[in-house]
Amino acid sequence: MQHIKSREEFRSIMSRRKEKHYVYVLRKPDDKFSFGAIGTPFYVGLGQGERMYSHEKEAENNVAGNDRKLAEISNIVHSGKEVIYTIDSWHHKEPWTREADLIADIGCLYDRTGPLTNANSYRKSKVIDGIETRKYAPIYGGGREPGNYIRDFRLKRTNLMVGPRTPKTRKSVFGKMYTVLETNPGITGEEFVIQLMEVDFSGNKSAYTQSGRVSTEWLIGYIEGGYFRKGCLYFQEHKRDGDGHMP
Repeated sequence: MQHIKSREEFRSIMSRRKEKHYVYVLRKPDDKFSFGAIGTPFYVGLGQGERMYSHEKEAENNVAGNDRKLAEISNIVHSGKEVIYTIDSWHHKEPWTREADLIADIGCLYDRTGPLTNANSYRKSKVIDGIETRKYAPIYGGGREPGNYIRDFRLKRTNLMVGPRTPKTRKSVFGKMYTVLETNPGITGEEFVIQLMEVDFSGNKSAYTQSGRVSTEWLIGYIEGGYFRKGCLYFQEHKRDGDGHMP
């Protein structure tokens, strides 16, 4: 486990390495030795470039997403301390298996197995009907079916429209979702998910896909995160007028 003392040091290390990908661990500045380094781990991710430093910007901008992770970062920063950054390993190809194994070894808060704030159930990558699924619940078969996820979707019958925050680029995950909802204002959450299932998210690292397809569970989690956070940052309710029409 490699402790990274500064962003400048990290850039210097990257410039000397041939591998483009890495698995990183964000840690609390609590002086506890845990899983190979000082600091209790609270998030594991895979990165390319300076990806591991993007979480602090997300916390600063109150971006919709993993509430526990962002809250932990905010608490550390507001206490006057700094997040501890460590690199677990470097790789020539995206290290999905190593990331999943490390998360399983350390354990997550959501299932009471460990301290990580990683929010979803991580699974081995597999190819089903020519579609590669990664990390989140499979698109086809296994566990709960997509229909069951939609059934439990809190915004299933809510008419939605884009929120006050606009995307910096239409090529981002948020940008692609924003475009779909902007051109279809008033569609229900269920209709929104169904349309997004046909969107190509390949190239979007945070969508964890190489096929372009993503799971229903992942989409619902993102939409709910962008709606229920304070201020309805990304998505908000599109209310009907007295005649039942969209205003």
